[in-house]
Amino acid sequence: MSKQLLHSHNSDVIVAALNHRAFAVVSSSSSDQTSQNTTVYELMAPSSKSSSTDAPKSDGNDKSGDKPNDDNEIQAVCCTKVGSCLWFAVSRGVKTLSLYYIPAESNTEGGSEETTKLLYPSAIYNLPKRARSLAFTSVENLQVIVAGDLSGDAIAFPVPTDAPSSTCDENEAVKAMSTPKRLLLGHTASMLTGLSVVSNDQQQQFILTADRDEKVRISYFPETHIIHGYLLGHSSFISCMDAISNERSLCLTASGDGTSRLWDYQTCKEVGMLPVVIKKSAQEDDGEMEEVDDEGKPTPEEKDEMEENEEEDDFDEDFDDEEEEESFDHHTVAVPLSVALHPDAKFAAVARDEIQSIDIHPIPPVAEKSSLSTSFQLSNFVSLHKKQTLECKSQPLAVRFTSDSSVLVLAREPEYLLHFSTNDGASFNDISQSSCLTKALCKVAQSQNITMPATTLERNDYGECTLQKKEDRKELTAQQNTKGGLHWNDPGRKVTAKKAQARKRHRKKEQQKAEGEKETNEEASN
Repeated sequence: MSKQLLHSHNSDVIVAALNHRAFAVVSSSSSDQTSQNTTVYELMAPSSKSSSTDAPKSDGNDKSGDKPNDDNEIQAVCCTKVGSCLWFAVSRGVKTLSLYYIPAESNTEGGSEETTKLLYPSAIYNLPKRARSLAFTSVENLQVIVAGDLSGDAIAFPVPTDAPSSTCDENEAVKAMSTPKRLLLGHTASMLTGLSVVSNDQQQQFILTADRDEKVRISYFPETHIIHGYLLGHSSFISCMDAISNERSLCLTASGDGTSRLWDYQTCKEVGMLPVVIKKSAQEDDGEMEEVDDEGKPTPEEKDEMEENEEEDDFDEDFDDEEEEESFDHHTVAVPLSVALHPDAKFAAVARDEIQSIDIHPIPPVAEKSSLSTSFQLSNFVSLHKKQTLECKSQPLAVRFTSDSSVLVLAREPEYLLHFSTNDGASFNDISQSSCLTKALCKVAQSQNITMPATTLERNDYGECTLQKKEDRKELTAQQNTKGGLHWNDPGRKVTAKKAQARKRHRKKEQQKAEGEKETNEEASN
């Protein structure tokens, strides 16, 4: 699954994971994005003596199936504001969940981009498995942090009200806490790949949990034993998910099948799907697939026949806009690494693996209310084909909308963080050079020469995604090795169909020609 490496609160607070280090950037003004009154905090990893207390032993049988990793590798980050204090959460590969907070007085002090303040954990919790999804929420008057781990469980931990300041010295760092935790729910024999706690227009709270088995479960919160429904439609693992607390009750999911789908989690129905992106294989980019390409191309005679008889058969009209010069055999879908929904349900954003750009899709406004339908419910399958592509110089790893409609993109070095803003509510412009959030984080990352991971998807030694089930891997490999390429939504089938139609018309013309010659010969003999 994809890691949760970027999170924000409003438009003036972000937390980002840069490989094995986590940084929080706090701007003193949310209305002036060019202000230089910005403070960068590094969220320090727990010391070994702090995280070793009652820590679960690694048995080498982690259900993720991945290789041993750095103990301090960041798995997920999250942030929120409780009262006037800022809280941050960081999950690491050592199976710990660390909480940090900035008091109100420190939050208003401001700072300088020249220095980075250090924050040490105010609370540390041990996890049974690595947690890739985090979400702050509240239960009555209790603030909690919910962690979704690789054993398929969603566990709630309390946010301590009497925790020591995160600005304390490292020697005063707290030990791992054994505070009672609550198991909210579990996905049997699966892994959680996404988690969100949202509320609808009726003030009902739901917890949405995505898993490896192509589904999203919607449960009431905190009564998580009551299941509201499921979001079903993907054919492979769900790699990432985002949901919003809005009248439209929207959830955006992305999957290993290459699709990104928009759902109404109130009605548990799919309301839209983003276009699938097909990427070329590395072999074809190097020119090693030319022979395979030639097999998928029509011969010159067949192309001439197709052009001459284009108007004879309505079948050809379906393919007038398709490119005939390129075969889609042995191409693969680009798996989405991160998706994001605009807080007001205006846009959907997606970043894909091995694609150095992100796509922004406008979400059509809600249909008019009907006395027979639920308020603000999307009545039809909406079109999400329009998009704006935002180019990145390096691989984007995570994408996030802020409350002021800006888009933040966590990317590989040397960019690290990109900031796109919209003035007209339609198109986005790159303001990274003037954004105080971007400048502050990039300056720290570049000065310390931090190297970012190539992707957030875990792969084995053969380049296969570890979340892809073994039987699915075999089936996918067999389908990709057969002529025709991908088994679903395969553009290569259109070329094959056009060739078949051309041959059919050629045989028809030959038959008519033979019949004409026969009639001519009969007339001549008479």
